[in-house]
Amino acid sequence: MATEPMSVKVTVKTDITDDNAREQMDVTGRGKCYDNGDSLVLIFNEKDEDGNSVKNMTTITSDKVTIKRKGTVKMNQIFRENRATESTYYHPYGTMHMETKTNQIDFSRSGNGDEGRLLISYSLSLNQQEPQRHKLTLTYERE
Repeated sequence: MATEPMSVKVTVKTDITDDNAREQMDVTGRGKCYDNGDSLVLIFNEKDEDGNSVKNMTTITSDKVTIKRKGTVKMNQIFRENRATESTYYHPYGTMHMETKTNQIDFSRSGNGDEGRLLISYSLSLNQQEPQRHKLTLTYERE
């Protein structure tokens, strides 16, 4: 049941907390939403702090969420509820090993599919340091 791509505005908010600090990051971009019935794919570009473009692709299926980023940073992060996954984060200043332990994935969308919300709660350890708690909220809406 492939459909024509829908133009969307995507917003990603990430809250990161540990024992000593809290950090929030917000990213907004315009892109496309592809819905083939078994998966939903959101593709959009963001600008990093230096103004360089980073391509984001989020794939949502019934059993996992995958976030891929390409550009000045590269990563392929996989979220599976109640499971740990490993990946590598490539940054201009170095490479980091990531271990992600996903606690919760919640995805909902409107009846017509014009807007949706993805919530992921997880712990992330970079280069085997103490894990930090993350809450990622991705929303999209038709433009």
